[in-house]
Amino acid sequence: SSKVCRLFAFAPVLCLCFSPFFPPLSTPTTPPHHLPTQTNKERSSAAQPMATASDVAWGAAKLAVAAAAVGGVVYYLTREQPPLEILLPGAATSEEELEQLLPILEDLTKSLFLDCTDIASTTKTVHDKIDASQPMLAKQLKELWQRRVMERLQKTHGEVAARANLPGEALAELQQRYSGDETVAIHIEAQTAMLQDALSGVSPVLPELPAWEAPADFSDDKVIEVLKEAYALEEKKVKKALHRSRGKQQTVTVQDFDAMTRVARKDGLEQALKKCFPQLEGRPEVFHSVLAARVKTEAFASRKNKVDEASKPQWSKFFAPKPHSSRVAAKAASKPFEPGQEEGLLDGLEMGSSL
Repeated sequence: SSKVCRLFAFAPVLCLCFSPFFPPLSTPTTPPHHLPTQTNKERSSAAQPMATASDVAWGAAKLAVAAAAVGGVVYYLTREQPPLEILLPGAATSEEELEQLLPILEDLTKSLFLDCTDIASTTKTVHDKIDASQPMLAKQLKELWQRRVMERLQKTHGEVAARANLPGEALAELQQRYSGDETVAIHIEAQTAMLQDALSGVSPVLPELPAWEAPADFSDDKVIEVLKEAYALEEKKVKKALHRSRGKQQTVTVQDFDAMTRVARKDGLEQALKKCFPQLEGRPEVFHSVLAARVKTEAFASRKNKVDEASKPQWSKFFAPKPHSSRVAAKAASKPFEPGQEEGLLDGLEMGSSL
């Protein structure tokens, strides 16, 4: 199809080259009634001009130019295009490169999805804190938070590329190179949607590809069962870690506790899946995606909210602000901030946002 388009592009050149060989079109006219018309015999007996040697030479020259132009067009349309550089090690052809690229994109989409799932819950908390404590700096702080999110996802992109023995820019180039492939296009669209959801505080959903297809018997009741078990295991693991820290007389900061709960939440879900639904063991991304999709329905969202209220650990209570802290925060918020202080301010708002 691209060659056909190029042929149409060369149509004016062809017409220009061949135009000397065709007489101009003219509209026949009817001679006026007062003038006599020639008969066929008179027309045939009229003197005809004879072609000179220079006319023949000039016509031959024009024919040669036209032939050369046509030859150039044909060569342009039929010449072999230089092959694209193969970027994936071990691939000899574009077909092999695309085949090797697809599992790398699965890894990338899965990794970005897990990041975006975590970012979505944190974003909502950070935005709420910004609106409540720093309304005058809300725009700057939210833009700064968005940049931090992009940096985190770029880091993940680089880690996936490194696992494939590729520089990050090469993986991006491969995605663009094969974006016309249906599966590659699905990955690109899903990655864009996940980022938009995460920055809006909405839990993302994986694309509908065989790698992340949920079992048919993974019912709403099973999802709720896994969720309850994951909450219970998370609470047990965090309390055990706190007890161990106290035994060592270690001080647990908000940052330490934040990291502690993240690990406990991840391990708790993996063990809950193994116990309640072994078909998804080692595939927590499928659980998160199913949960994000089903919570969009009002009936399931209502069930999940009740489970959250009854069973979800409320770790933020461990760091409840002192009675006077709200007054201190209000007084601090009323003070003008100097340029460059937004980073430190956002650090404080982000602290403990996943609890």
